[in-house]
This record gives sequence, C-alpha cells and structure tokens, in this order.
Amino acid sequence: MSEKKVKIKICGLKNVSELNCAADYGALWYGMIFFAKSPRNISYKQAEKLINKTPKSIKPVAVTVNPSIDFVEKLICLGIRDIQLHGNETIKFCSRLKKTYKLNIIKAINVKSSEDLNLVEKYKKFSDWFLFDYKDKSEIGGTGKSFDWNIVANKKLNFNWILSGGLDYNNVVHAINITGAKALDVSSGVEVEKGKKSIELIKRFCSTINDY
Repeated sequence: MSEKKVKIKICGLKNVSELNCAADYGALWYGMIFFAKSPRNISYKQAEKLINKTPKSIKPVAVTVNPSIDFVEKLICLGIRDIQLHGNETIKFCSRLKKTYKLNIIKAINVKSSEDLNLVEKYKKFSDWFLFDYKDKSEIGGTGKSFDWNIVANKKLNFNWILSGGLDYNNVVHAINITGAKALDVSSGVEVEKGKKSIELIKRFCSTINDY
C-alpha cells in the first residue's frame, strides 16, 4: 500500500466509535487530551479502553501540557509510544523522553508570527514532528482559530510538521494549497459542539483530504 500523500491526525477522541471512524477513513494518528482544563480531557480508564481497541492502522497520541515524568511513565504503561507536548517543556525534559523512554515526540509550536518558527531549532534534535497551531493566551489547542497560513507558505522546511488550528472540511484543501502541508491535525473542525465529535464530520474531513 502506498504511503498517504497527506497524513491526518484527529485530536480529542474519547470513544471507540470515533476511533473506528478515524481509522476507517485513513487517519494515521488519533489524539487523546490529558489536560484537565480541556473540554476534551480524557480519563486514564477511558484512554486505556481506547488503546485496547485501537486498530493497527492508526496510532494513539497522548496530548499533554507540561507533564511530569511520573505521568509520562503511566502513559507508557498504557502502551503510548507517541506523545504531543503542548506546554513549555524544557530541552532536558524532551531529551529524557527521547533517550530514556524512546518516545516519538510531537512538539507543538503556537504561531502568531514567523518569529515563532525559530523555536523549532531549540527542539529539533529531540522532536520527530512539529505541530503548528494558533497562539491563544487563554486556551491550549482546539480553539477553532487559524494562524496566518502565509507564515509557512513557500518555506522549505527541512523537518516534519503538522498544520493545525481552525481546519475543517470547507477550508482544508485551501490550507493545503497555501501551505503545502503534508500532515494535518483537526479537533474542533469535526465537532458539533465544543468537546463533542461528529462521526459524519470526521468522515467528511478525511474524505476531503483523501480525495485531494
């Protein structure tokens, strides 16, 4: 089977029907939010159930904000091999996750201007992917807002990166055309209300990308 042209990550999943839909429609990753302040926050038991039901075609990602090493070890016990860091994690911390625990790291960078991309160099050595998201002081991820896509347009970025923030089936092709993104992350864009996913919107989002 040929590698997908554009990779998909569906973030904020909480039940098996959403997971199966994401897998059936070709998503490479699904994100589980471990952040109490998020309407998409998932419990350890819910996460365990999802991971145990995960099809082989899709990878679970633990989305965290400044997690402790103890919590990371609990995630590893669940079977997590991919972790998204959405806080102000230190280089020393990221190095430990990579060298000691051999985790695949997605480091989120909140973008408002091109200067924010400079943070990539700081984390590049220990990150497998970077996720570019809208910068919001009051909320971390899932805002439904987009940063200016022209910031990453026509840039020869020599690292793996994921476009996030305000994507939905209506604008995703436009986003790909402007940015040249090879991987996309969606959360609020496949919801009927904050924190409540729609199977139909997951299907439509993925199908739009698969047909691109």
